[in-house]
Amino acid sequence: MSAVRMLVLGVVRDLGQAHGYQVRRELMSWRADAWANVAPASIYQALRTLTKRGLVSEVGTESGGGPERTVYRLTPDGETEFWHLVRSAVSDPHDTLDELSAAFGFLHLLPRAEVATLLDYRVRALWAQLVRVDPPVEPGADRPVVGPDAAKPAQVGALMQLAASRLRAEIDWSLDLAGRIRDGTFVLDGGVTSKA
Repeated sequence: MSAVRMLVLGVVRDLGQAHGYQVRRELMSWRADAWANVAPASIYQALRTLTKRGLVSEVGTESGGGPERTVYRLTPDGETEFWHLVRSAVSDPHDTLDELSAAFGFLHLLPRAEVATLLDYRVRALWAQLVRVDPPVEPGADRPVVGPDAAKPAQVGALMQLAASRLRAEIDWSLDLAGRIRDGTFVLDGGVTSKA
């Protein structure tokens, strides 16, 4: 839900005010259904939930020849929640990449140095996860062999290898991206390469 919540808050924020169909149309133009698992129905549910939580407020209705549509705008609490969700999604690795994918749609709104720092936090958290999944071996000790092991079934060892490989890949990706953001070779917003 936090990926959908972040996307809906961000689109309403970007548009100034919007009704559900406008939010849906915008997110579908981003193909958010494919990369953030956003279903059209979840957008309307998110708007209702965000209204109940005071993160968006109803500002009126529009009809435009069709059914009346409720128009929403971000509240100050919604603005705070939006920024919290974006920063948290970049800095804190979650079980899925939906939140990170959603946050990437808004990275251009943050200063480059902050994005790189958030990725540094992500790397630290990923390293902590990697140490739990694949503990370092004492110098001179043999690396445990994946396969039959009295302590765990072979398939569990194989899953641990997969988890460790994914964590290493994400660490490498995060380090590379943070470096390219810092040196200005990664463009965050339509050709702008400022290092601000």
